[in-house]
This record gives sequence, structure tokens and C-alpha cells, in this order.
Amino acid sequence: MDTKVIAIIIAAVVVVGGASAFVILNNDGNNTDDSRFNIISRVNSEGSGIYIKADLVEFDANDMPVNKANGTSFFTVVGDKWTVTADNKSAWDGLTFGTPGTPTIQHTQLADLAHTMGLDFKLTGKGTGKGAMYYDSGMASSDKIISNTVIDGGIIWEPQHQVVIANEGYVQLALTNDIFPNHTCCVIAGNEKYMKSNVETTERFLQGYIKSVDDINRILLDPKSQDYSDFLKFVEEKVPALKGKTESTKAALANINYLYADDNGGDLSGLKASIADLVVNLAKNEVLKNEIVNPSAFADKFVDDSYIKGAITNKYEDNGNTTIKVAVISGDIHQIAIHWASEQGFFSGITLSIVENTNGGGVATSIVNGEAQYGFLGAPPATITTVNSGYITA
Repeated sequence: MDTKVIAIIIAAVVVVGGASAFVILNNDGNNTDDSRFNIISRVNSEGSGIYIKADLVEFDANDMPVNKANGTSFFTVVGDKWTVTADNKSAWDGLTFGTPGTPTIQHTQLADLAHTMGLDFKLTGKGTGKGAMYYDSGMASSDKIISNTVIDGGIIWEPQHQVVIANEGYVQLALTNDIFPNHTCCVIAGNEKYMKSNVETTERFLQGYIKSVDDINRILLDPKSQDYSDFLKFVEEKVPALKGKTESTKAALANINYLYADDNGGDLSGLKASIADLVVNLAKNEVLKNEIVNPSAFADKFVDDSYIKGAITNKYEDNGNTTIKVAVISGDIHQIAIHWASEQGFFSGITLSIVENTNGGGVATSIVNGEAQYGFLGAPPATITTVNSGYITA
């Protein structure tokens, strides 16, 4: 990483709740715009699930999960949304749940449930008994989950969730769609300096991605079509965890909403609001090294909707060719649209080179180091990297 000290400080006074506060943008200490990146598009919403050991739960007449030991429901239904209140506390109290890592949206969501019920959220081994939910943050694959003898349940992304609940030892407690409808999951980020110098390339790249998302959503509407069968085969080839598991593949795809923006016009205001909320929750979970005083100001600077809006409105001649590198998380069904776009030739004037990483932190590093110009990663690791590295402060 470039460690030249170039501090560009833009200070503005804003009013927050009647009190003055300074917003400092791009006061990044040892970092420069060469390494800073921005979120430029959505990838998907939803797409995770909470699982639990089958012998710990039963289902009532309304098919709602109940703690078998004490008869307490795990959720309270309000309209179409599942929520938790103090009335659900004893269903969760004292149980240990696996998460795929503290920087993940899944870990943040489980912590949010605990705190909403008035429970502490503690690392397993840091205490026992009532008054807390416990977590093991090393449960990032179905193999680890199924072989683990300590956890009572957990939360994991698709398709790992479907693989876990296909095992007779576990059942589905809920989909995150039920509890956090339309929540932000994966996003596309890009190196800021590169994008500013290559606006047309960035918009062409996003145009290809938009075509892919639209095509996938068209295919998923008709599960009896040959296109759907062909797409299932493609997904199973690209996602090793789903090889030969067609029913799990179908269920995983049904649990993911593929997106590129909040609407067809490229609006990302909803994403900005989600990032602002995420900053608050990450701070509560003590994973941020730097304080963000104004999460909304941070999100407004971090999320740049100009490129996706340009991709929707601008027309380009089909000429020239530019090679770009895009970092992705290997074997991730949430990010299948980038692979489908490449397979179908949706990129005009662009040759795509895909750089695979094991997690979102690796994707962020690839963008920061210039190994890739763009990357697909979860909103939490993108946000944590930006805050902890001081790329944007607010």
C-alpha cells in the first residue's frame, strides 16, 4: 500500500441534532486517493439464513419456531416482518451461535437481535449462563458448521445455509429476509483514482453488470424454462458447495434478490441509509478503530451513485477495448451475476479479468493495492476497511 503522506482536509460544519460537529473528509493520515475506494453499486439484498439444531426447536400451529425446552417463541410477527422483543428473550438466552466472522453483515445482524432483546453478545468462552447470547465467529462454511459440537445454531450466507439445513442435524430457524427485509448485503466498489480517470470504462462495466442482473431476474421468473435449467447448471459449476445439489441451488437462488441499485434509475439513497445504519451497528460491536460522528455524512461520501446513473443514461459507441481486473469472493452465489455477464458477453469494449479472493477483506485489499480496479464484497468489510484505514472520516 502506498504510504506517502498526503493529507487533504476538507472541513465543513454541519448541525447534528442541534449541535455543531465537524465533518472531515479524506483526512486519511498515511493513505492517499490512490488507495481509497467508493461503493458504486448494489449487488444483492437478503440471501442469508439462521439455522439451529433440530433437537432444540419445535414449530407451533402457525409454523413459528419455539424453544423446545421452555416453550418460548423465537420471534414475534408484526405484519409481514418477524421481529424480536423482550418476550422472545428466553428462547435465545444462553445459546451459542456460529457466525462467519465479526466483519460480516451476518454477525452484525445476530448481534442486533441480541441487543434488541436486552441480551449481551459475547464470544464463546468469555462467559456462560443466562443474560447473553454467545458466538463463535469461525463458522464460515457448511463443513465447519456441521462438524462443530459447541454451537447450538448460527447464521450464514447462501448457499452454505441451504447445505447446512439439508443435513438432518439442523433446521431453518428463519431467513434474514423475514427479519431484515431488503437489507444490504454485497456491493460493488471501485478504486477512486482509477474511476475518476476512467469514467466511460466504469460506466461500460456497470452497463454489462446491469444487463446481467436483468437477465438473471428474467430467468428466475420462469423456473420451467430451458434458460433456467441452463443457469442452474452454470451456478453449480461456479459454486463448488452446490455441485450436484440442484434442490439446494434452487432454494438458495430463491433467497437472493439480485440488484444494481435501489430502482431502475440508479438511485442509491437507500444504500446510503443502510451504510449509515451499518456504521452505527459496527461501532456498537466495537470493530471500528476510528469514530464516525456523522454516519450519514460518511455514507454520502462513501457511496457514489454518479457512475451507476451514468451507466443507465449514457450511450457509447461499440468500439475500443480496455482490460479491467475485478476482484470477487470465490464460489459466492451472491456474486454470480459478474460471472454470468462474462459468460454471456455483456461487456461492451471491455475485457474482464477476474481476481478471486477468499473473503471481502481480501477483495478490499485487492482494490486498495491496485491489483483490481473494481471489487465485489460485503458492505461491512468495505465499510470497516474504509473507516479503520481513515480513507473517509465524518
